[in-house]
Formats: sequence, C-alpha cells, structure tokens
Amino acid sequence: MSFSNNSQIFLIAGGNGFIGSHVARALFLRGYHVRIADINPTSCFEEKICNEMIVGNICDPSFCERITRGVHTILHFAATMGGMGTIHEQNDFIIYAENSTMTINLLTAAVHAGAKRFFYASSACVYPASLQGHGKADVSLRESDIWTNPPPQPQGLYGLEKLVSEFLLQNDASKMKTHIARFHNIFGPRGAWCNGREKVPAALIRKAIAASLDTNRVPTLEVWGDGQQRRSFLFIDDCVDAILLFLNSDCTDPLNIGSDHSVTIKQLAKLAVTCAGISPEAVELQFLAESRPVGVGSRNSNNELVKAKLGWTPKVSLKEGMELTALWMRAQMEKAVREISNIERSALLEKFHQSQVIDLAKSATTFAILLPITSRGLDSPKDCLRYLQSFARSLARTTWRDTQGLGGSQYRAKIYLAIDHDDYFLLRVNGNGDNAAQATLYAEGVGDITTIICDVPKGHVCTIWKQCARRAWEDGCDYFVLMGDDVELGDEGWMRDAHAAFATMAKVEGVPHGFGCVAFTDTTFPGMPTFPIIHRTHMDIFGGEVIPDIFINQDGDPFLFQLYRRWGCSRMFPCRISNLVGGSVNARYRQQYASDWTFEPLNKATDAVEAWLAGVYPSVERKLTIDVVIPCYRVQLPFLE
Repeated sequence: MSFSNNSQIFLIAGGNGFIGSHVARALFLRGYHVRIADINPTSCFEEKICNEMIVGNICDPSFCERITRGVHTILHFAATMGGMGTIHEQNDFIIYAENSTMTINLLTAAVHAGAKRFFYASSACVYPASLQGHGKADVSLRESDIWTNPPPQPQGLYGLEKLVSEFLLQNDASKMKTHIARFHNIFGPRGAWCNGREKVPAALIRKAIAASLDTNRVPTLEVWGDGQQRRSFLFIDDCVDAILLFLNSDCTDPLNIGSDHSVTIKQLAKLAVTCAGISPEAVELQFLAESRPVGVGSRNSNNELVKAKLGWTPKVSLKEGMELTALWMRAQMEKAVREISNIERSALLEKFHQSQVIDLAKSATTFAILLPITSRGLDSPKDCLRYLQSFARSLARTTWRDTQGLGGSQYRAKIYLAIDHDDYFLLRVNGNGDNAAQATLYAEGVGDITTIICDVPKGHVCTIWKQCARRAWEDGCDYFVLMGDDVELGDEGWMRDAHAAFATMAKVEGVPHGFGCVAFTDTTFPGMPTFPIIHRTHMDIFGGEVIPDIFINQDGDPFLFQLYRRWGCSRMFPCRISNLVGGSVNARYRQQYASDWTFEPLNKATDAVEAWLAGVYPSVERKLTIDVVIPCYRVQLPFLE
C-alpha cells in the first residue's frame, strides 16, 4: 500500500530523538502531516520538522490516547536506549520495564484509535548472543537467525524486550499493517554524542576531536574492549531512505536495516582519528578490555532479504559518514568550549576524552530531606510521632508520581533523620532494630533513611541542619530541603516543579543550573521563604557548609533567599507547605535570632559566590536590588503580635 495521501497524519513517537527526527524531517519536507510526540520538547534540528509537537511521557496511557487520535500511521522510535554505556546488564530491568510499557501503551492506543499502520524500531540485539561470540570472524545475521538454537536468546533484556514487542505486533497484524525494522548501529549528525547514550562512532569521534583541541596533553584515545570486536555501521541518510521504502511497501516481514560491511572497533577508532585531522600514528589507543561493557564479539547485517523486498542497499560509505558526523560534532564541541574559562575548558575536554557508564537507577535526581526532630517541648512525646506520621503521609502523597513513574526524569527522596543523642523516647529500638522515628516513617512507606545522632546544645537546630546537609552533600545528593516533623506538604509533584524552577531560573538569568534558591509557598507564614531548597552547587561553593556558624535556630532560611537575590536567583514556587509547631502553636525551643546577619555574614557569603562565579561563569554579574517597604494599615493583629 502506498502512502500517497498527504492529509494522513503520521505520528512519530520519539520524533525528537536521533532516527525519529530525521524521519520526521524527511516526511515533513515531502509534504506529509507529521505529528511528533516526545518527552523532550526539541530536536537537534534548528528548522521546523513537523506540523504538530506534543510533549509528554509515552509511559502514560492517557498521553498515548491523546496523541493517536486521528492518526493513520504510527512510527514508534521512543525508547530508553543508548550504546553499551547504557544498555548493559545493570540497567536491564529498568530498560525492559520502560520500553515494554511504552510499546504496550502505544499499541493499545493505536488499535483503539483505528490506526492503519504501525512501524516499529527494533534492534539487532534481538539476535542470539551465542551466534556473536567471537570478534575475529565476520557474523552475518539473517532475519531467520533469531530461531537458531531455540528458544530465542537475545542480547540482554534490551534485546529480549525488542523481540517480545515484535511478537506482540505480529499478533495484532490483522488489526493494522505492521513494519518491523531491526536497526544495526545507525550513526550520523544530530545523534547522541556526549551524554553516555552515544553509540561507538560518536564516542570515538568525540574523543578524537577532544584530542585535537586539547594541546596540553599527548593525544590518546580511550577504546572500550580490546578493539577486535566487529560491527557494521549505517549512516542516517541511508537509514531514512530504507524506512521510507519500507513504509511504501507491502512487506510485513521483519527486515534488517544496516550496513553489511563490518569493521573492527580498532579500525573504526583509527578512522575517527583521521576524521579529526590527526595522524593515527600520533595517537595512542588505550584499550579498556576488562573494566567497561563491550557487548557481543561480532555482528553484521545480512541484507539479502531487505534488498529483495525493498530494492534497498546503502549508498554512503563508512568513511564518508564518519567525516560528515565529525564535521557536525566538531562544530558542537567548538561551540561548547568557545566562551568559557580556561579551567572550565580543560575540565570539559577531559570529560570529552572519556565515555560514561550510565547507571539508570542512580541517575535519579535526589532530594535530601533534612529532618531534625525532637520529642521535647510537646504536651506528650507521642505527639512528635503523630506529627511525623502526618509528615510522612504528605511526603508519600506528594512524591509518588516523581519517584515511581516510568520514563522521563526520575526523582528520589532520601531522608536525613537527625535525633538528639539523649532523646531516649525517639531512640527506643523495636524488634527490627529500628528506632521509633524510623519505624514511623517505614510504616508510611518512606524507606530511604539515614539516621544521624546529634550532640549539640539544646535548640541549636541550625547546627543539626548543617550536619545533615554536609552528610547529604558527601552522599552526592542533588537538592537539599530543610523540613521538620511538624510540616505537611500540600502539592503533588513538588520535586519536579522545584527542579523545573531551577532550570527556568538558569535559562532566564544565564546562570549554571542549580545556582540560586527556591522556596515553598508557606501557608502558615504567607510571603516568607521559610522552607528553602538549594542545589549542591551552593554546597560546592561553600565547601559543604549550608549556612554560616552564626545561625542558631532562626534566620538561616531568609539568609539563603537574600543571598541569591543579588543575582535575581531567588524564587518562591507555587507548591504549598504548612507548619504547625512554631506556626499556629508555640515553638518547642527558645527562638534565638542571629545578630546583624544581613551585614557582615551576608556580605562575606556574597563575596564567596562572586569569587566562584568569576572562575566558572565570569559573565554573570550582580543585580541592583531595591527593597520597597509599603506601609499597610489593614493588618492581621495576630501576625504583629
């Protein structure tokens, strides 16, 4: 069946990704109506590549129902994927869960919407790993080879999910036409190249260009494995041509889309060096054979079936494709190092020299909940646990989607529970070895807890705050939130909203992400930044100290807010929090205010931030701030009291 009707809607799931964006552009330039659905709002193309752009998570069934309305053809490129730095064994279960959820959601919505055709981006990873064990011999994989030595044994859970999804689509073949493409290492401009999800061509080109730009070191090139692994690589333009031919055909058999010319990774590394303008003899290849994931030994695409069915063969040679990719990547890398300090430039080039191993479980953005608690100062010590239970319930209620959702950004809440060393009521241990506070949190589903036993003068809450913040900083947490057992969180999604507030602030003010302070909307003290959120950037600037020693139990939160106002980087975001003790009832300790903190302590902190910015972001300057005091005669007397 020919797709000759230009009014038909083509939905491209994952259309802002590498292959998806190139296919979207090709269809759009041919006059077709293209609807992109992606969790990322933009592609790497500067020009328009679609008629509609819908941002959302394909792991959400309701989103899939929305994007499939009225569509004729669906092309499913959305996936959690990458090179061996991502699809290694440690990430298997996360990848399987997210990718299978996306496919089931999209396929279900497609059937309900009455879509006529479904194109699925499968992978060469569906082929048995047992056929690909040795790098010295070329292994040409035919489409039928998945049934060699049954049952099928794909490469990892990534490959298994792709194969299961193929079976799922073929089971629904009577409801709509299906096309399944098994891609073999597609590469080219606008693909991932520096975030740990890049494939080997981009990784080697990046390292080679970094060697050409970094004149302060002997040229070296990191290569994962012993260099004898064999792969074939297909340039993106050839890939797009094959997809368009596939869509315009009556073929419903799974087809390889790849190059049938394999090379060793060592040969590819030398080609990358040449494309970067360096003589291969001048570069030392450093092989990491044991410490990095390397995948199967040998894999190549057998193209006999795709040639017979579509009349397609690749046109762009590996050398030409690598040169075009290197040209685009050099422009990206030169742009990245152009307007930064020498220290930053050296650090960034050092990063470009190495490839990352991504741990998807640990890549979640972690919010450290700094939670000093005490059973003292209440009518009954049990009230503390009652307040703590209410806090835990509000935390679980307002973070469940961020911490449990599939796809997109992942978040994690880690509790730093601070208890006085002589608070024997809270330190009572149950049969499981948990103290009373831990047991209360566990009972409400809050499980990631680090307990810190504190020995500080009574009422010195800020000292406890500092100890918790330093521990969380040392543990690598991203954000730091001061809370208490007597607070309740009001709005679901506050973690992703806080993260977004920092991202918006960075974009608007031209500062690094994490620079600044974002505060909750406190319904107990309206207009006061009493519960600040800071990023680890702040902790890095001050060497792990969240606030100066001058603070005892008051004024630490407005200090942070006032500090970053000097750069226009203090915000209150519309996520609510309420405070019972110290709010509507008396505080549990004698309130002690820091004397004159708005003068020397604030000035010293300002100087420290300015010095840090001068070294890493010299273009960021302080703003002129003016405090406007408006006399108001309509006041609430309880607040004045």
